[in-house]
Amino acid sequence: MSDDTPQLPQPRSLGDHVIPQERVDLIRQHVAMLSETALEVGDSLPFSADASDLVQILNAEPEEG
Repeated sequence: MSDDTPQLPQPRSLGDHVIPQERVDLIRQHVAMLSETALEVGDSLPFSADASDLVQILNAEPEEG
């Protein structure tokens, strides 16, 4: 990630444990990817969708494009 990424406070539940920066960078990339997927899935579902609709979308073959 870029150097201008704000430092996020560590959760208190970690105590004195510090997550190495290279792991933080990987975690942020993964969270960003999950966020993009959630937006795409959310945009493809009707407002009345339920959990089974979400599972159906997530299990569908990805579109090539």
